[in-house]
Amino acid sequence: MAKQNSITRRGFLRLTAAAAAGGLLAGCAPAATPTPTTAPTSAPAATAVPATALPPMVKGEIRIIPTTVKLPKDKVTFRWLDSGDTKAIFWKKYFELYQKAYPNITCQYDGLPWNEIAKIVPVGVQNSNLHDCFSLPQGVSASQAVAEGWIRPMDDLIPDIKEHKAKFPAGSFVEGVNVFGGKTYAFPHSTAKRSGTMLLYNEEYMKKAGYDPLAKRFTWSEYRAAAKKMTEQGAGKYYGVIIGGNQLNRWADVVRSLANIAGARGSGDNIDFKTGEYFFTSDQVIAAIELLLAIKSDGSFFPGFLSLTAPQARANISQGNAAMILQGLWCLPQWKTENPAISYGTALTPAPDTGTPSFVYAAPGGNNEMWIYSKSKVPEVAADILYYRTTLEGQYAWNKVAGVSDPGIFPQALETASSDPKDIKALQMQDSLFKIAPSPLVRNPETAKVSLELKAVTPSFEQVIQGLVSGQLTDVKKNMQSVKDAYEKELDRAIKAAVDKGAKVTRSDYAFPNFDPAKDYLDADYAGLK
Repeated sequence: MAKQNSITRRGFLRLTAAAAAGGLLAGCAPAATPTPTTAPTSAPAATAVPATALPPMVKGEIRIIPTTVKLPKDKVTFRWLDSGDTKAIFWKKYFELYQKAYPNITCQYDGLPWNEIAKIVPVGVQNSNLHDCFSLPQGVSASQAVAEGWIRPMDDLIPDIKEHKAKFPAGSFVEGVNVFGGKTYAFPHSTAKRSGTMLLYNEEYMKKAGYDPLAKRFTWSEYRAAAKKMTEQGAGKYYGVIIGGNQLNRWADVVRSLANIAGARGSGDNIDFKTGEYFFTSDQVIAAIELLLAIKSDGSFFPGFLSLTAPQARANISQGNAAMILQGLWCLPQWKTENPAISYGTALTPAPDTGTPSFVYAAPGGNNEMWIYSKSKVPEVAADILYYRTTLEGQYAWNKVAGVSDPGIFPQALETASSDPKDIKALQMQDSLFKIAPSPLVRNPETAKVSLELKAVTPSFEQVIQGLVSGQLTDVKKNMQSVKDAYEKELDRAIKAAVDKGAKVTRSDYAFPNFDPAKDYLDADYAGLK
């Protein structure tokens, strides 16, 4: 394994560029599932008590619980850096209580936008003064951070780490994602099974149209027909479907999700799991785009949808201007605040008219991992806090704040995410949509070096979809073939560039012939590859 105690100047510059590119290329490459923009206004009650007098647990209440981690006795300062939003509400309250429980430990919390994290983290590493526990910048993988010595494992800090890890859902710890060389570098905090394309709708409009997608999952034909009928009954006051058409990632998210459920094998990188080739010309992707074109031809899209961002589109649902949207559960808390007079429904993403619906695919591991800085002087404090937030009790408390927007990784803790039974049902439905995807990075960490070489393809997958729906482009199959050819050429070029610099990687690292779309892809499956 590469050295763990310092970062080369070359490595620093390379990863700084990669982190910055995350923002520059956001409009030209598939984006991550959106972070909720509206957070709850208050954290749950918190209790700090002596270790010898802990009261019984109240689900959703923050308590400072002694762990097996040995904490420092001297006066120390601990610094935490993440992207804020919902997290800020939880952690500010938690750190307030933590300092009361351990007066010798001063906690500094910094919640900053991702573009700021992309600047601060590489500079902090270079100057050896990074926060003790931090979020990796978008565009920098954990394998890169390990190779460059940014982060350290937790195994020597937590005596009962094996017992703690055994409580996580299957597939939570994966070599090449959060485990490197058999050492644990992060605990996944939130589930990666978080859809940006659940069917969300105005229940009054839906009922008036005579449909109930919760009782019976919409087929594509029913989805289209319901959109048309609700547009007609709206008579210009509201429309059947809305999408943030100006936000490029929404086109990729919607088409990819519809295609996955129809049987397409690919996730965020758009590469077919079995063949290792881009799936843009698959029958499922073509059919998903044609469904959107049919809905547009019916006049069922909200006027001006091509100029709307995702937040603007979802705001029109709470304003009563549209009936349906394919977005994430993070919309629900915002809508209930903006217009509680409307009753909102949640159902599964529409499925093809024939055949058994397939799944969408989540990356292995989890989400919202935090990492311990390799030169932290108080790594024990970080380990203690990371341990707590991934106990069942910590997850209950987290879900009380995050709600349905960003639930924790333990399904059994979902009951504190909302007092609305419909929300809990929505979370359960969301979980049922997913299987764990295979990852080239897990199979061969050297593929991270290819990612650093990849350049944005223009026009991108999402740009072409947008162009087709807007009418600027015609002939779906022809344009998808052109996109596939361009992406294949760029991946081949990036692999060659990485190999020329010493990387040991081939196109075969991107193909998983033993992939089963009905099952999670786990450690045994990687081991079974030839």
